[in-house]
Amino acid sequence: MRLTRQEDYAMRAVLYLATSPLATNNEIAKAQDIPLEYLIKIMQSLAEAGIVSTKRGAGGGVSLALPPDKITLLNVIQAVSGPLAINRCFSNPGECSREGTCSIHDELAGVQEEIAKVLARTNFARLARAEAKISRCL
Repeated sequence: MRLTRQEDYAMRAVLYLATSPLATNNEIAKAQDIPLEYLIKIMQSLAEAGIVSTKRGAGGGVSLALPPDKITLLNVIQAVSGPLAINRCFSNPGECSREGTCSIHDELAGVQEEIAKVLARTNFARLARAEAKISRCL
């Protein structure tokens, strides 16, 4: 399983906002090495999901819409990519001709459930604390 570039960028942008209460898209893009045009699209998805809020004009920018301890990796991934699905049979029921008769499906369902649990318990307050420790060491 591999996270998409969009998911990676979204997680990095939210982590940046967890450590900087208000920032511009330009600031986030530069600090996180994310193409600005791509970041703007990601921020739209995050705003629609209620993870970030945006304020236009002077003194405006992007901020978290929720406390960082209420935002998880799973929230961010699902905001930009939809429901977690590690195989096509989980994202498009009925697409696989072996559905209902495949022992691999049941095993992968368990794997997906475990991945979702880990992502759901990893919140951005914890990640921000870890980021602060790393920054102090540099």
